[in-house]
Amino acid sequence: MNKRILGGLAALATFVVAPVTVLADGHESEPNLSSVWMFVPKTGMGAEFEAAVKEHTAFRRTNGDSRAWEMYSVAVGDKIGMYQVRFCCFDWADEDAYTAENADKNFGAHFGETVMPYVERMHHYIEEMDWENSVWPDDDTDYRYYGVTSWVWKEDAGPESGEAQEKLSSLAMEAGWGEENPWLWHSRVGGKPMLMIVTPHENYASMAPPEQNLVEFLAERTDATAEEIYGLFETFGSGFSSSDFTVWAYRPDLSVAED
Repeated sequence: MNKRILGGLAALATFVVAPVTVLADGHESEPNLSSVWMFVPKTGMGAEFEAAVKEHTAFRRTNGDSRAWEMYSVAVGDKIGMYQVRFCCFDWADEDAYTAENADKNFGAHFGETVMPYVERMHHYIEEMDWENSVWPDDDTDYRYYGVTSWVWKEDAGPESGEAQEKLSSLAMEAGWGEENPWLWHSRVGGKPMLMIVTPHENYASMAPPEQNLVEFLAERTDATAEEIYGLFETFGSGFSSSDFTVWAYRPDLSVAED
C-alpha cells in the first residue's frame, strides 16, 4: 500500500474526532444531494473576487434566492486560494426547478457580470450524502472548520472497499463514536470518481488527536479485535489510487446563508 493511501487512512482514523453532541439516524429520510461549485480566482485578484462575491450574494438575498448557499475557503492544504460554494440538500427533480428559478431571477447573468471577471477556473459537482453510514448533527451552526479527506477510486476497484467502509461505519455507530465524533460520507458526481468524509470543528483546538484513537475505541467497545479493524482499514484503502486532506473554513461573510 502506498504512502498516500496510508496517509488517507490515518486521516480517517485521526481526523474523525471533532468533539460535539450529535444524533445520527434522523437524516436517513432526507434528500441527499448537494450542489457544489469550486472557484479559483485569477492571480492577484483574491480581494476583488471576494468583493464581487459579496455584491452577488447581496443580489441573491434581495431577489429571494430559495437556496441558502454557503461559501468556504481553504484554510489548510495544498489548495490555498480555492473557494467552494455549496447547498445541501435536495433531490434530483429539485435541480430542474432551481435551474428555472436561476434563469428567472437573473442570478446567472448577475454572477457573470460581477464575479466571473475575477475567476480563473471553476467546476461544478453534485455530491451524494451517505446518511445511512454517517453520524451528523442536526444543528451544525457552531462549526467554522470542516476537515475533508478525499480518496480517488482506482479504475479497477471492486466492491471490497465499499463493504469495508460500511463495516467500519457500522462498528463506529455501534460503539457510540458518533456521540462525540460526527462524520459524513459523501461521493462526487462529475469529474474524478471520489469518496469523501467530512468532520466538523468549532476551532483548531478541536482538531487535536484524541487520547484514544478510533481503532482502540472500537476494539474496546465491540467484538472486533484490533487486528480485524486494521484489516478493514487495509481493505478500505485497497480501492483507491490517492488521498488528500483539506480543512475548509466557513465564510459567512461571503455566503447567501445568513449566520
